[in-house]
Formats: sequence, structure tokens, C-alpha cells
Amino acid sequence: MMVWRCVRPSWRFLVTISAVALSLFAFLHYKPIRARLDIYLLQAQHQQASLQVSHPIVLKQRRCPSDFADIEGDFLFVTVKTTKQYHRLRLNLIASTWISDALLFKGRNDKPVVKVAILSDAVDDFVNTMIGGRMVKSRCPSSHNKTDLCCKQAAEFDLYYGEPKLAKWYCHFDDDNYVNMYQLLAELERHDASKPLYLGKSSRGMVKLKDVISGNEKGRVAFQFGTGGAGFCLTRVAMKQIKPKVSRTTGGLGLEGLCRKLPGLSDDVAVGYVTGFYKIGLTQVPTMHSHLEKLSALSQDDIRKAISLSYTRYKSYENTIQLSAFHNVTPSDPTRFLSLHAFLKPKECSRRKRAK
Repeated sequence: MMVWRCVRPSWRFLVTISAVALSLFAFLHYKPIRARLDIYLLQAQHQQASLQVSHPIVLKQRRCPSDFADIEGDFLFVTVKTTKQYHRLRLNLIASTWISDALLFKGRNDKPVVKVAILSDAVDDFVNTMIGGRMVKSRCPSSHNKTDLCCKQAAEFDLYYGEPKLAKWYCHFDDDNYVNMYQLLAELERHDASKPLYLGKSSRGMVKLKDVISGNEKGRVAFQFGTGGAGFCLTRVAMKQIKPKVSRTTGGLGLEGLCRKLPGLSDDVAVGYVTGFYKIGLTQVPTMHSHLEKLSALSQDDIRKAISLSYTRYKSYENTIQLSAFHNVTPSDPTRFLSLHAFLKPKECSRRKRAK
């Protein structure tokens, strides 16, 4: 203590500052603390992304397929994966409802606003003709194994990358989703497509897994992912950014290869992992709904505003949306999709056709 008092005040100040700085450096680089800080920083990025969801743009009210004439063609590319055993139960249902309607949307110079491609282990000729020959037979196994699902998601991405002109937006949906294309396009128009954006709805909090991409054995990737059962969307900018890690056209197995390095990783988690690696935070879209939610709790207004809806029916268990008796158009509608399609279809579109 006596020695310390004999040291010049200016030197004491420098020593004290140096000690504090070294202590702070050691504290921040202590692994548990550093890991927690990384997650906090990523959460802050995600919150910032969520704050940028809306733009001060007055969007045109679009109610009919003819209301999209001011949008550039090839605005959105959608992929859906299915399997032969679900062609009759699921694929025919969505192809005759929301998919067939989406293909009617025409933009500038009468170019299609939306393109839909379907990946399956067999091609259904009727559906393939309906969607313009964009039903593709997958080379992936037909099982529901997580690695096989990653293989199929990689193939879905490659359907997008194989287009002569890449659409401004890419979206994935499952074969048990009903998509309200009017609401989806309105949501996409609210965002700045010139940025790398990833839209979806997470069913869990932040995830942190080891970094198998950069080769840093001690590294970690912190991310949130959009639940595949609710659908997710990425801008063209984001799709180009993640292409080296998800596409098989760049060599290797793409997303499937990543899932093999991280056993147990499902396809939607893998997509979130790659976007997290590239620091593309998930922008939450609450109106995307999956079968993981209690769908019967959605109000009629919630249903009308929803971008995506789903269902589950297994033995005596049922998780479906509930429409009023007036809107249930047929008793033979276990998924409620036929009733939903009639419920959402604007009557003024039919009146416009008759007026012409």
C-alpha cells in the first residue's frame, strides 16, 4: 500500500485504466459471456429488421386477378413439395383452389405475376399442364426423413435458380397449406426487395448450433427460422447470397450436404441456419399460420387476413380452421379448404366479368 502511494498520480491513473480495460477484455471474451452477447446482438438485429417491416407506402387495394396490371411480371416464384401418395388428397385440392387462382394474376405487358412449381416423386399430368409444365420429378427419396426433406428443399431452390429470369421474391409452402395470394402479395409489397430479407413465422426462440460452414470448429451460428409448415419467403438478393450453401448447381449437395453435417437438422431449420450464417435475420410475419397452432382459435377476421393456413387430421384428432355454418359450403370438406376458398373469393370479381 505504501509503495502504491509513492507512485505518481498520473501513473496510478494509467495503471488503473489499464487494469480495468484488461478486466473488461477478459470478461467479454469469456466463452459463456461471449456466447450470450452474440445472441443478444443477433436478437437486436432481428428486432431492427422487424421494425423495418412496413414502409410509408399506400398500397393499391387488390381484390381481383385483373388488379395487378401495374406490377412487373415474374414478381413471385413459389415452390411446393409433395409426394405421390398425397396427389389426390392434397395436391389436387390446392391446385384447384389457390394455385389455379394465383396463375390468373397478370402484370405489366400481360406477364404472369406469380409462377408456381411443384416438386414430387411423380408427375401428375393434369396438374403439370395446369401450372405450365413446372411440376418436376425429384431425384430425392420419397420418405419424410429429415435429410431427405433437406434434399427436396435444395431441389426446390434449384427450380428457382433454374429460371431464365429470377423473380423478385421466392416463397416455399407445403402441400397442406392454403395460401391467400392477395394477402401474400400485399405483404411482400410492403418490404424493400432490394435488401436481403427472410420472411416467416418462428415457432420457437433463438437457436444456436456449431458452425460447419466456415470450418471454424469453435464458431457458432445463432439464428431463428421460419416454420416450414407456415411457409417462408426470401428476396432475390437473399437467394443469391445463400446460393453457394443451398444449391446443388454450385457443386456438392447444397442444403442436403449441410443437413448431413448436422444430423437431425430439418429442412426449415437448415434454411434458417444458412440465413443466420449470412446474418440475414428473420422478419416475423404473424399472419402465416401452420398446423402447429390451434387453428380453431382463429377468428373469421384472422382467417380473412391470413397469408397461409393449414390443417391436421389424424385418426380422431383434428386441427382445422372453423368457419361459420353459413360459409361451410359442403359437408364433405374435411380440410375446410373448399369452404375457405369460397369464403375468401371476392364477389365483385364475378360481377366485373359479367359486366364485360
